[in-house]
Amino acid sequence: MLMKKAHPGWGWFCIAIGIFLLLAALGVIEPTNQEPASPPLILALCGLVFVVGGCMVLVGRKSRLNSLGAAIVCLSFSFLGLWVALFSPPEAIAGGIPFLPQSINAVLGKWLFGAGSVISLAVSIYALREYLNWGK
Repeated sequence: MLMKKAHPGWGWFCIAIGIFLLLAALGVIEPTNQEPASPPLILALCGLVFVVGGCMVLVGRKSRLNSLGAAIVCLSFSFLGLWVALFSPPEAIAGGIPFLPQSINAVLGKWLFGAGSVISLAVSIYALREYLNWGK
C-alpha cells in the first residue's frame, strides 16, 4: 500500500513545538504559575524529539537522515523512560491495575518504564545501524 507524503505543515508544526520546549528548558520562557515537574534536561529531550520528528517529516521516508532521526528519537525515548524508572517520585505514576495497591502499581510502572527504555535503546541501535549501512 502506497502512503501519501505528510504535509510539510505538520513538520513545521512539530519543529515549532520542539523549539518552544527547548526555549522553556533553557529558561528563556518561564512558566507562569508553577515549577516544572522535571529537570530542564528532560524538557530539552522532549523538545529534541519534536524538532527531529518534524525534520523527519520534512525530509521524507526514503532518506538516510530519516534513519539517523529515528535513532535520535528512540535514544531520547530511552533516556526519558530511564529517568522515569529511576528518578521520578512513585506518586507521579498514576493508574495501574485496579485491585493492586498504589505502592505495587508504582513499582510495576517503574519496571515497565525501565523495560520500555531498554526496548527503545535496542530500536535506536538498529536505526543507527541502518544509518551507517545505508546503500551498502
